[in-house]
This record gives sequence, C-alpha cells and structure tokens, in this order.
Amino acid sequence: MNVRQLVLGDIDAVEGLDHTIHGADRSKAWDVYIDRVLRSGYLDALPHPPWGCAVAEDGEQLIGFIVAERQMPTYGLPPGARIVALAVDPAYRRRGVGNALVNKLVEDCKKSGLDNIYSILMDEDERDASFLESAGFGPANFKVFSRPIPE
Repeated sequence: MNVRQLVLGDIDAVEGLDHTIHGADRSKAWDVYIDRVLRSGYLDALPHPPWGCAVAEDGEQLIGFIVAERQMPTYGLPPGARIVALAVDPAYRRRGVGNALVNKLVEDCKKSGLDNIYSILMDEDERDASFLESAGFGPANFKVFSRPIPE
C-alpha cells in the first residue's frame, strides 16, 4: 500500500470510490467541501498541493482517501486540522488503510506545527466513531451545541 498527496489525476478515482460508498454507508456528516476540493481543476498548478488531502493505493487501484483542512482558531476553538472526509474501499477495510491515511495527516500536522486533529460526527455515525477511537481519537475539550430551527 502507498499513501501519497492527492493530485488532479486522482479526482475520477476518488469520485468513483465516493460513489461506491455514497449510500447508507456514507457518513451523514459528509458535506459539500469534498466536492469543492475535488472539483478544483487547478490542483496540479498550485505551488503547494492541497494541504491534508491524500490517497491510498494498492498498486494502480485507489483504495482510500482523506480530505482535511486546517481548523483556524475561530470562535475560540484551538487550532488544528479537521477531517472532512475519510473513505476506504469496503473490500480493503480493517487492513490499516484508514490508519495509514490518518497517519499521513498526522505527519502533515507535525510539519505545519499543529497539535490536534478534529473530526465532527453526527451521533448516528457509530461506525465512524468506532474507527476514530481505534485510531487514537477521544473526546475534545470543547462542547458543540445546536438548536434546530422550527419550520
């Protein structure tokens, strides 16, 4: 398995994997950020590749990806990285692919001087929570509150 930085040539394969898991298997917290990153047609022209975005390959086959961004210290939140999306081909799960992608993000954070990685999940994303716990994540030192807006 090889883990490397995302490049423009990966977009079709990443979108293909995303569509493979798009149904009930896809996190309910997934947002349109991943589409903005993947549709950035200038990825290869950037002076630096998009920070926190990597893919895992088995030979020529893309088997996973991670999309993250720097979490700015907005609203008093501590700076760090935020995982926006992490996906592993169902045929390759429980083989260390997700952990390898997270470890790549850890390396990126160390190089950037960031001390924390965050991931925000909906309560019903139990499988994702179990993975994050197995990858060394635990509760954050801040609370998130929400209030539904009535129709």
